[in-house]
Amino acid sequence: MFAFMALTGLYDLQSGQRVPFDTLIERIVKGGHRVVYLGEVHTSPEIHDFQMRVIEALYARDSNITIAYEMFQQPAQPYLDAYVKGEIHEVVMLYKARWHETWKYDIGLYRETWKFAREKGIPLLAINVPDNFRKKARNMSYDRLRKTPFLPRDLQEPDSQYIAQFKSMMGGHSQFDDKTLERFLKAMIVWDEGMAYAIAKYMKRNPNRRIIVLVGSGHVYNRLGIPSRVERMTGERGIVVIPLSDLDEDFKKADFGVCW
Repeated sequence: MFAFMALTGLYDLQSGQRVPFDTLIERIVKGGHRVVYLGEVHTSPEIHDFQMRVIEALYARDSNITIAYEMFQQPAQPYLDAYVKGEIHEVVMLYKARWHETWKYDIGLYRETWKFAREKGIPLLAINVPDNFRKKARNMSYDRLRKTPFLPRDLQEPDSQYIAQFKSMMGGHSQFDDKTLERFLKAMIVWDEGMAYAIAKYMKRNPNRRIIVLVGSGHVYNRLGIPSRVERMTGERGIVVIPLSDLDEDFKKADFGVCW
């Protein structure tokens, strides 16, 4: 559909046109969007620099923001709060939050975001479900999952579109038998529904705050992971930004795409 081009910069994925950075910020602010999903490739310094730029720009327009992290599991919340308040050192926060056990990626890729939050008094939100719960959840029925504290009572089972995208993300499904595929799908649903539920509950408790979500792009691509679930729970559609690799393939799979 689109002629070959060397992709660099920010693109409006609804039109396919390259746009200035300020277009994204204006769309968020003027549109009154309360949640912004910044999808990432976890190991990319460029995407983390872009995330930091968005955080700074949105803070400059309205300081009532919260930074939400896939990288921190929900039991870590007290330590994030204590860190922002200046009560504990970064090293203590990361140790108590079990960063090196549960996330393991280079701290330096994320450090500027929480340092900025501490400097400005911006709340940090841990949205990931605990790893031990996620492992157990694969063997639970959906009815039982709906009765757990980390998931909503209206948890939605995977539909055909979600399943197709999951298989594509996994590089096809020939290596899985049906039982294994079902178990992995359930784990992914728990992941997406659990993070969406944490975001939705925070939005309801804090109606005047805008939430900037740092999360792997697979959880927001085509709005099928977290965004559609937050919208179901809150009515808030939000803005989705993804790392862009192919304009034809990624066209209309998010609001904006960014690449270098």
